[in-house]
Amino acid sequence: MAKLEIAVQDAAGAKIAMENGADRVELCTALSMGGLTPSLGTIEQVLAVGIDVHVLIRPRSGGYVYTPAEVELMVADITHAARAGVAGIVIGALTEGDKALDLPVLAVLSKAAHLVNPDIEITVHRCVDVLLANDIPVHELVAQLRELGAARILTSGGTSSSLAGAEVLRMLQVESAGSPEIQAGGGVKIEDIPALAGLDAIHLSARTRTVRGSSGPGGGESAFDVTCPNLVIAAASAIEEHSMASRNRVRFPEQLTSGEPFDAAGYLPCSVRLR
Repeated sequence: MAKLEIAVQDAAGAKIAMENGADRVELCTALSMGGLTPSLGTIEQVLAVGIDVHVLIRPRSGGYVYTPAEVELMVADITHAARAGVAGIVIGALTEGDKALDLPVLAVLSKAAHLVNPDIEITVHRCVDVLLANDIPVHELVAQLRELGAARILTSGGTSSSLAGAEVLRMLQVESAGSPEIQAGGGVKIEDIPALAGLDAIHLSARTRTVRGSSGPGGGESAFDVTCPNLVIAAASAIEEHSMASRNRVRFPEQLTSGEPFDAAGYLPCSVRLR
C-alpha cells in the first residue's frame, strides 16, 4: 500500500497528520513558496509529536543551482537536523543550465547527514521535475539517483500536477523498481489519489487557510496555511480503499478470453468466474 506523507509547517500540523492516518511528514516553512528550511526550534517541536519527520533543506526560493556559501549553509542545517533526530532529509541541487542533478553537491549534503546518522533517509525533491520537463531520459535520472543513494524522489512527473504526470510517474516506477521509491507530489487532490495509489508513496500538503487577527500594514497577508484534518483523513481513506480494491482483484489474463471485463490495470474482479 502506498505510504502517505503530509507536508506540514509546525507541530500542530504534524499532530493532525499522525492522528489521521499519515505515515510521515515532510517539515518545511513557507509552503506557499514551495517550501524552505524550517528552524531548529520547529524541528524539535515536531519531533516531539512522535511521527517520522523528513526535513526539507532549501535555503531560499528560486532555482536549484547553489553557491558554495549556500551549500555550506545547507550542510550546517542538515547537521543540526540530523543531530535532532529526524528520520530523513529532503534535498535537491542542479548543475548550471539545469542539465542534471548536481551529484557532487548532493553527495556533500548526503555525507553530512550520514556522518551523524548512517541510517538517515535521503529524498530528492522536485528539482527532478525541472529535469523531467527538460526531457531527461527516465533511465538517466534513475541512474543518477541510484548513484547518489537516494531512498526516494518527490516528483509530479515534470508537470504542474501529479495527475497530469501520471504516465511519467509510472515509467519512473517501472525503471526504478523500488530503488529509489517514487513518491507522487505536486498538485495532488483527493480525487487524484486512486490514479496514483499504485506508486510507492503520495505527498500532499492537505492545507487550508485561516486568519488569527490582522497582520497590519507591514506583516504581509493576514491569512496563513494550516493542516486540515479532514483532508488528511480523506487522503488516508482513499489510499486504503485503493489497497482494499487491489486485494479483491486477481490477474490471470492468460486464462481468460478477450471478452472478459478487465479494468484499466488489466485486473479481473474476483466476482468473475475464471475458466
